[in-house]
Amino acid sequence: MNIEESLRHIAATSSLKYIDVAAGDRSGFSLRMKYTAPEAAATTTTGFPSPAAKLPDRRYLIASITKPIVAMTAVQLAADGQLALTDTVRHHLAEFKRGPLRQITIRHLLTHTSGLPDMLPTNAELRAAAASNQDFVNATVEVTPDFAAGTNCQYSSMGFAVLGSIIQSITQSTCAEHLERSVLAPAGMHSTWLGLPAAAADELMPTVLPCDLPVWQNADSNWSWNSRYWRTLGAPWGGMISTAEDLGRLATCLLNEGRTATSAADSVWSRAVVRACLSNQTQHIAGLSAADRVQRAWGFGWRQNWLDHSATFSDFLSADAYGHWGATGTMMWIDPARSRWCVILTTQPYEESQTVIQRLSNVVAAARDFNAA
Repeated sequence: MNIEESLRHIAATSSLKYIDVAAGDRSGFSLRMKYTAPEAAATTTTGFPSPAAKLPDRRYLIASITKPIVAMTAVQLAADGQLALTDTVRHHLAEFKRGPLRQITIRHLLTHTSGLPDMLPTNAELRAAAASNQDFVNATVEVTPDFAAGTNCQYSSMGFAVLGSIIQSITQSTCAEHLERSVLAPAGMHSTWLGLPAAAADELMPTVLPCDLPVWQNADSNWSWNSRYWRTLGAPWGGMISTAEDLGRLATCLLNEGRTATSAADSVWSRAVVRACLSNQTQHIAGLSAADRVQRAWGFGWRQNWLDHSATFSDFLSADAYGHWGATGTMMWIDPARSRWCVILTTQPYEESQTVIQRLSNVVAAARDFNAA
């Protein structure tokens, strides 16, 4: 079987309803595969009619793949002289002056070493109350970090909520608006939004594939992954809508050190920003354990390929490859050493789709020649 046949076989023998795979190198796309399970094609979900599945570029809630894109936006602000990564958060957000929060820096936010929680204890209550991004930040100010900044590494969604507020404070526009101007439009990502625009939400909601919901979400609630609230919030830690094609354009840009595929003269990020974000940044944080500095390394927003971890991006990528995953069943990786990238999007929670995603990823990572597809 060629690459696409192998991918379709894995998809057809899985329980996933929708799968989009895109892969390529620094020249652009070499592979696209779109799969729809027969039972999904034959049914229509209330509120999400069939046009969402029939779009040429299908739109997905990509969840935490949002984080590295927001991270790179903040690092570019540093390259533009508008902040320093060693700045304390309180330098930009005065409410972080309370004792346990005072030493947290932007670098800590970018590397998950701030001590701030992944989700707040009041997460469900905040969502049920249609909390704004600022409401999440306000609630984060009230928590005591789980450890002193720079002494441990713990995945932190709320660190990215705070990072979004810093971006807003500096740019005097929402994180979503700044991303649109500085990243999405220049990169040609025209089906990507950090939260669907409220004015167009009624039109756009039916064009985004519905997610299968995890056990902790109720389909009848007003704050699930499929709700208007969540899809328009624009959470900097996981609220982005995108397509395999748009994320492929982003990956191609990264392999070209920030330049777009359409024009070598056009740049989304500076070369220094790309190199910094795709480098091991936890190795420089002296307070971390050896494992967190080497075997469990983070760049800025991007995670290295943890080969012995259940959430490895592929068994056939080196530890130097970078990527991210999303709780909604999404993953992407970039391997600069091999000039190869891959995007896999599904609608089934990652804990359920993970094995299938990794099998698909292995086929792409191990392929000798994309042209054989």
